Amino acid sequence: MKRIGTAFLALGLVAMGAGCASQAYNNAIFARAATLQTSPDYVIGEGDNLTIMVLGEEGLETTNRVRPDGKMTFPGHGDIVVTGKTTEQVRDELQEGFRATLGLKSPRVYVAVNSFDSKAVTILGEVAVSGRFPYTGQMRVADLVGLARGQTIYASSNRALLFREVDGATKMYHVELKKFFSEGDFSTNFFLRPGDILYVPTNGFRVVGNQIRTWLDPFAAMFDTVGLGNSTVSYFIAP
Repeated sequence: MKRIGTAFLALGLVAMGAGCASQAYNNAIFARAATLQTSPDYVIGEGDNLTIMVLGEEGLETTNRVRPDGKMTFPGHGDIVVTGKTTEQVRDELQEGFRATLGLKSPRVYVAVNSFDSKAVTILGEVAVSGRFPYTGQMRVADLVGLARGQTIYASSNRALLFREVDGATKMYHVELKKFFSEGDFSTNFFLRPGDILYVPTNGFRVVGNQIRTWLDPFAAMFDTVGLGNSTVSYFIAP
């Protein structure tokens, strides 16, 4: 997490260097990675809610949360370690294990994640609702923006940044949100992974607006004397 914190020092450069970034800087920001275009298999974690059942066998099922020890208990079989595995891996292991513990010849095991509570993705910056959202698997950048109820009018849509931990280091990728719908270009609508952080920076209008508001604020008291007050300041620059 320290690396992610360090990476956010670069956010100031995004706003300051929007028009004067070097080619080397642009090449780094606009980097593309093939792995961002593929959806990773969801890995089960502590707190996820799972359903495990043997199809066609009445009573051989359970729905519960994964315990802090990473296990679930299945009737007649005992504890099952599920954390760090995909649903397919758990299914394959149980189809083999149930032959011995439950005496089934060819069990057809069904494993599904009902709620994804062990992992999250984060969106910050110029969006209506910023914060952490559950990672549900098969999520793309546009899905996260939708959960955040879209961008604000102050968003610098084509300079969004995706931060991701890769092999112990924080990687930063450029995301062109504006192109998604204005041009139908979804080439940067990357698949997300647990722990990803999407940052939507501020455009120049908010900076200018704040400067104008700072300049106008001293006049608020004067406007008060004629019954106008801060509404006059807001007339010149919306909050």
